[in-house]
Amino acid sequence: MNINLDKLSEDELLALNRRIIERLKLIQQHKTLDSMIKFEVGQRVSFDPDGRMRLGVLIKFNPKTVVVLTDDGQRWKVSPQLIRHVLEDQGGSTRGKVTTLRRVD
Repeated sequence: MNINLDKLSEDELLALNRRIIERLKLIQQHKTLDSMIKFEVGQRVSFDPDGRMRLGVLIKFNPKTVVVLTDDGQRWKVSPQLIRHVLEDQGGSTRGKVTTLRRVD
């Protein structure tokens, strides 16, 4: 695609900018939804917001984030792209191993 921006008026540039922003928002919404569908409320998850691994349970889906209740009782709103599934051993206790699951189409 080749658009000569030099020939567009200010109004045309503003309209193009609005369309680009809307398209980028739509793409981000799709990425967020694609990440969310890999999880369910009640699943054990991990995330690393500040260099320290946190473990918890996913308790809620919001339009752009998920809410995780960590093992130490804190509630975190986290981008679904940043959480990972936590593997559990057969006894049900968490070993702390984290895996990233990839969808195979």
